[in-house]
Amino acid sequence: MDVRCRKHMKTFIPGEEHSAKHVSSGNMTVLSTPSLIGFVENASREIAEENLTEEFTSVGTMINIKHIRASKIGQGIDVHIILLNSENGRFTFYFEAFSNGKKIASGTHERAIVNKTDFLKNL
Repeated sequence: MDVRCRKHMKTFIPGEEHSAKHVSSGNMTVLSTPSLIGFVENASREIAEENLTEEFTSVGTMINIKHIRASKIGQGIDVHIILLNSENGRFTFYFEAFSNGKKIASGTHERAIVNKTDFLKNL
């Protein structure tokens, strides 16, 4: 696959709906790990979409995250994505997330390439 886009950065502003307390992953009003994973998937999907034709999309299949620092609700989260590999129908990404200039998480994420029509037929 001829890859056009290899790096991406996207900023997210977490709201109360992204808090650990709201998603029931904890009892604090801080950015939840599940919400952070959603931010990573969203930013990674954007790189994937840049490299696919209209009849294809990508779906998340694996994530390995180390969430090392809490961050406040309302404080910007910068997610930096690097496409490491694109082969065998999969994209593999490395990511880091920052809040207020401090690293809050890092890890890897994998997405499978699927034909939209075939994928929905198989549900």
